[in-house]
Amino acid sequence: MSRLKKILFISGALVVFLTVYVVDVVRHTVSVDLEGALYLREGAIIGAFFLLYLFIRGERLGKPIAIPKSIGKLLMVSVLVILVGSMVVFFGRSPAGEGEGEPPYFAIVHLLSVVFGLTLGLFSINTLLTIKDLLLHKRRKGTKRNLVVYVVLLMCASVLSFPMMSGELPLAPTLLFAASVVMIVVNSFKQNWIVYLSRREKLYSIGYSALLFLAFIALNLLTTQSPVDQVISSFHYPLKTFAQLNAIFGAVYFGMAFISTLFHLPTAEVYERKQSELTSLHNLSRLVTQVFDFSDLVNTVTAMTLEVVGAKSAWLELIKERGANGQVAVEVVSNRNISHEMIEVITMDSESSLRRLVLDSKRALLIDDAGSDRRTRHIKKQGVSIGSLLSVPLVSQGEPIGFLHATKDFEFGFDQDDIDVMTTFADHVTIAIENSKLIEKSLKRERYQQEIMVAQQMQKRLLPQRLPYYACLDIAAVSEPSMEVGGDYYDFVKLDGDRLGVVVGDVSGKGVSAAFYMAEVKGIFQSISKLCASPRELLLRSNESLTESLERKAFISLLYGIIDMQKGTLTVARAGHCPMIYVSGLDARMVRPSGIGLGLTNDRMFEEATQETTLELRKDDLCIFYTDGINESRNHEGEEFGFDRLVQAALGSRFQSAENIKQTILTEIRNYTGDSSYGDDMTLVVIKWLGHLEA
Repeated sequence: MSRLKKILFISGALVVFLTVYVVDVVRHTVSVDLEGALYLREGAIIGAFFLLYLFIRGERLGKPIAIPKSIGKLLMVSVLVILVGSMVVFFGRSPAGEGEGEPPYFAIVHLLSVVFGLTLGLFSINTLLTIKDLLLHKRRKGTKRNLVVYVVLLMCASVLSFPMMSGELPLAPTLLFAASVVMIVVNSFKQNWIVYLSRREKLYSIGYSALLFLAFIALNLLTTQSPVDQVISSFHYPLKTFAQLNAIFGAVYFGMAFISTLFHLPTAEVYERKQSELTSLHNLSRLVTQVFDFSDLVNTVTAMTLEVVGAKSAWLELIKERGANGQVAVEVVSNRNISHEMIEVITMDSESSLRRLVLDSKRALLIDDAGSDRRTRHIKKQGVSIGSLLSVPLVSQGEPIGFLHATKDFEFGFDQDDIDVMTTFADHVTIAIENSKLIEKSLKRERYQQEIMVAQQMQKRLLPQRLPYYACLDIAAVSEPSMEVGGDYYDFVKLDGDRLGVVVGDVSGKGVSAAFYMAEVKGIFQSISKLCASPRELLLRSNESLTESLERKAFISLLYGIIDMQKGTLTVARAGHCPMIYVSGLDARMVRPSGIGLGLTNDRMFEEATQETTLELRKDDLCIFYTDGINESRNHEGEEFGFDRLVQAALGSRFQSAENIKQTILTEIRNYTGDSSYGDDMTLVVIKWLGHLEA
């Protein structure tokens, strides 16, 4: 309700009551009796009370109902009304009818009657709205209809209580009053709200209901007293019937509420327990999506287990591994009010161990009397004192992944309800644990992806950012990893005497480790290439550096060549790498000097196995360096692209630029493999000799 409406309702009602009071005092003083003024006065008072009803209803609308608190407020207001009524009795009767002698303090007494009438009317409205809220709490079909019938009868009985109307219809007010009382009794049987109170709230409700029952009886008796009766009648005659019926309603309803709450009191503990179970299950359901830390999750699970079944202690075990003979290794991931030593005693391994029994049956295990049960008789001998025990498996996809245990100090502490709720609880726990593990895996995967991104950026920086330029050379190069990070490597280095070093390598393995080895190779190549006179010498010194640093199963294949622009020669040495393809005119051949991979053997054997070859270059000759991902690319049938197709692709495009030759070879490979992905990293370096440098 808006603030403006509140002000209008309150101010409108107050203006009406103030006007009625002033007019009554003036009429009494000058003894004026205007025809029809009585009807106008009574109608104005009804309208004012309706405005107050709208205000009170608007204040209550949309707010949650705290039942004991609401009843307590009604009790306080009832005491206030009784006190005001007692003051009316103390000060004497209200003014007499017209033409009779009145006390000189008429204005004061009449003001008291207006205040009491207003107070009584507000209290009656508040009583009706409070009982309405209680009736409609968890209502059933027909409840609202019965309440509406009572309200209609109440209004009709109040309006027909006017003396001028009751004279025309003498039996109507009595019949309507009786019918209203019948509907009061019918409505008073609707006490559904009592069931949903906690034990403490039930105790409060018993006290409040008893006091309200007495308060409404006192109010009924008070309104029948001559001074109060005259005050109400002189202020607003329908208010008497309205207040009396609502007072009867309050007395009957809260009297029955008192009796009903007494009968429901023994069930309060059961209801609170069910509420606790539902709350715990709800909280656990929230944990499934909100708690990501595994440690926090399992600790919360054991804490909730204590609440769900009212256990003294609880612990959670998860299966780490399963043996071939059916034995399982478990880990206690969380425990409450029980030590690891006691847990070990209770679940000691034997043919009839608790874990084995639960594991085999995949159902809950209940030990009513741990001291005398043969399955747990050993516990008492070890000095561990527990009364009863309940163990429930955590089952995922038909297989147990752990156990949830709870104990109590006394025998027969668990019943079937405990078994059912703890089994349901265990199902939620299983989902929460599985979800936590998935989140943990997802976080690990995310960290791995971040590591991959770092390694990928590192790999891109390791490869040449720009190709070297020489007037006598046309160079094109590309490297495509099969994974996010590959182990292929190519590089160029400018040497003295118009020479260019070209290297292509392949690190065994994939991923981040391959990228780190690649960085190591680049460092060695860039640091010693200018110190080595020949490709063979560089390979020998590289093997010497890498033999100690590479892992046992890791190795690096390398093809290194030096192009001498002055002499027009290419000298090549190979360390277990793919042979270089050399195309000169219509002739194409593999340049395959002997050599073994770096890091596979010691310096002496490597030196004996490593050789180098020198080629005399002619105009438009092609030198193609590559890794095994080129020739080993496979189609859908699993057949490799092979050396022959690679050579034919190079021969067919030999008159084109190095860039076009590179693109032609890659296109041929893609057409051959179709939609299948590359099985390995692919690196391709195409160098075309354009002729000798002019001196």
